[in-house]
Amino acid sequence: MDTPPPLDAAAVTTCQRLAGLLFPWDLTRALELALLKTFCLPSISALLSRTGEFEQRPRKRYDDTGLMVAELLRHGPDSGAGSAVIQRLNRIHGHYAIANADFLYVLSGFVAEPIRWLERYGWRPLSGDEQQALFRFWRHVGARMGIADLPTTLEQFLALNTQVETQLFASAASNRRVADATLAMLLAGWPPPLRPPLAALLRGSLPAGVSTSLGWSPAPTWLQRGLGLGLRVRSRLVNGWQRLRPPHRSRFYSERPTPSYGASFQLEQLGPPPLLERLNSPRWHGRQRRIGLTGGIASGKSTVGRLLAERGVPVLDADGFARDALAAGSAGARAVLARYGERVQLPGTAGAEAAIDRAALGRIVFGDAGERQWLEQLVHPLVRGRFSAELERLAAAPVVVLMIPLLFEAGLEELCSTIWLVDCDQDQQLQRLMTRNGLSAAEAQARVAAQWPLARKRPLADVVLDNRGTPEQLNAQVAAALSP
Repeated sequence: MDTPPPLDAAAVTTCQRLAGLLFPWDLTRALELALLKTFCLPSISALLSRTGEFEQRPRKRYDDTGLMVAELLRHGPDSGAGSAVIQRLNRIHGHYAIANADFLYVLSGFVAEPIRWLERYGWRPLSGDEQQALFRFWRHVGARMGIADLPTTLEQFLALNTQVETQLFASAASNRRVADATLAMLLAGWPPPLRPPLAALLRGSLPAGVSTSLGWSPAPTWLQRGLGLGLRVRSRLVNGWQRLRPPHRSRFYSERPTPSYGASFQLEQLGPPPLLERLNSPRWHGRQRRIGLTGGIASGKSTVGRLLAERGVPVLDADGFARDALAAGSAGARAVLARYGERVQLPGTAGAEAAIDRAALGRIVFGDAGERQWLEQLVHPLVRGRFSAELERLAAAPVVVLMIPLLFEAGLEELCSTIWLVDCDQDQQLQRLMTRNGLSAAEAQARVAAQWPLARKRPLADVVLDNRGTPEQLNAQVAAALSP
C-alpha cells in the first residue's frame, strides 16, 4: 500500500500528551463509548456477532482493541511500533467484509467522542489546536489503513459522525447481543449484588438514542444528571491533585496490566484466536525478492505479469499451475470428473484422455460456494506444490514474481517478501470480464463476487498499482515499483 507522508510531529506530541498525561482516564472512557456506539449500526453489530468474538471472548476483544489504540497513541502511527499495529489491524480487518462507510464512522468516533466527553465532563474542554491535532492523528491512521473518502477537515469529520448517528442508528437483535456481552464483561469482576446498579449506572452515561438502538431502556433523567455531575466533580478533583503532584510518567492503557495478558503483552497475541496462526505467519525473508502479484479477476494482473516478464523477471502463474492441475489425464481431472461426470467432460474426449470443459466447471463452482470450496481444496495444494518446485528451480534468481489471484484468500502471503495489488474499479472488472470471457453481466458479477473485493485487499498490499488509466501509466508504475 502506498504510504502517505508522515504525520506532523506536533499532532503526535499533542495526542500523546492528551492520552498519556492530561486525560488518560477520560480519553479511555471516551474511546470506550465510541466503540460501544458502533454497536448501534446493524451492519457492524451483525459482523461482530457472526465472528463470535464479542460473545465468546469479550474480554480479549476489548483488551485487544484498547491495547492497539493505546499503542498507536503512545508511539505514533509512523513509528516502528505504530506501523506494526496498523499492519496488524489491516491483516485482521482483511479477513472480514467491512464496508468503507463503517470504517469511516468508527474512525470519526475516535475524534468526536473525546471532544464531546471533555466538553461535558472534563476539567476543561480541548482547545481548538488540540481538536485539530486529534483530527489529523486519526485521519492519518485512516489513510495508513487504506480507508477511502476520508474527510479533509475536522468539521467534515464531526458532521459525518453526527449524520451517521442521526440517520443510521437502528435497533437490531445483533446490537443487543454484542452490547449485552460487552456489559457483562465490564461487570464480571464486581460482586453479583452490585452488578444491577452498576449496569444502570453505565447505561446512564448513554444518550437515549444510543440506549434505544442497543435495546436497553433509557436511564432516568435524574440518573443521567447525577452521573454527569459525579464525572465532572471527579475530573476537577483529579486536576487539583495533579496540580499538587504532577504525573512524572505516562499512563497509557497499554502500560497497565490487563485481565487478558497481565503485566505485559506481545503484538502477536492480539487478534481473533482462529486467525492467530495465519496472522503470525512470517513473510519470506530470504535473499531472493519474491513479489506476490495479486488483484481481482480481470483487474490487469496478466498485463502486469507480462510487463515484468519483458523486463526479464521470472513470473510464476498460479492460474497456469491450476490449469495444469486439471489437465487431461491428471489426478485432479479424474477427481473432478468423478464428482461431476459428463456435465464437465469436454465433448470429443473420453477414457484416460478425458478433458475438463472449463466453462461448464466454472458455471457450477461460481454458482455454488460449497462446490467452489471443494474445488479450491483440491487445486490449492497442487498449485502450492508447483510453486515450491519452481521456486527451488529459480533459487538463484534475484527476483521472482508469484502471480496469485487468490493470494489473500488462500493464505499464501508467507511465500512472498512483498505484495503488489493491481487495482481498478469494479465496473472496469465487469466490462473486461464480459468482453474477455463472453459472459453475461450476471455471470461476470458472480465471478467478481466469488473473490474478496479489492477494497479488502488494498490495505493488505505493500504496493498498489492503479490500472484505471492508460497502459503507459501502468507501465511507469511497474517500473517504479520494481526499482530497488
